[in-house]
Amino acid sequence: MANPSSPMIPRDGVLVIKDNTGTPKTLTIAYDGGDLQVSNLNQGHKTRQVFKSRGATYSVRDVEAQEIGIQFTADAVSFLGDGSTATLYEALMKLGAWSTAVSTLPSPAGDTYCLTLQFTVERTNFGGSADNVETFKYVYFDVDFAEGVPGKFTIKGTAVNYSTDFIAHT
Repeated sequence: MANPSSPMIPRDGVLVIKDNTGTPKTLTIAYDGGDLQVSNLNQGHKTRQVFKSRGATYSVRDVEAQEIGIQFTADAVSFLGDGSTATLYEALMKLGAWSTAVSTLPSPAGDTYCLTLQFTVERTNFGGSADNVETFKYVYFDVDFAEGVPGKFTIKGTAVNYSTDFIAHT
């Protein structure tokens, strides 16, 4: 597969969150900063332990499932909305139009409210055979706010390494 000659830029990306109802509730995140960050990706999605004897490494082992960090910003207008449509705040806090949302994390696995976060990067318009899509299936969120011009919300997600299908790359 050849590498596309056109580099990705923020306007090529789209962030969508979904719940787990029969017909999933979906929200395309408007006015995000185009600053998505994903951390702790590695082969196997495990923490690693290095074993040493007198300062010299003699083994490295995969130890346990590792969560993936996700962070992005959104302008306050997209987070709080204007009352006419569902908002990011409602989706993340399970309020309003999202009060009946169903967690993507199955109930036997815990009571934490998780959503799917899907990041799609437009590639077909630039010679690619398909868009790139990263899907994180079990993500719980925490939110910070900073006043400014404009006011910004920082959305911090933790993608839980649950089951074998918790992350997909297409």
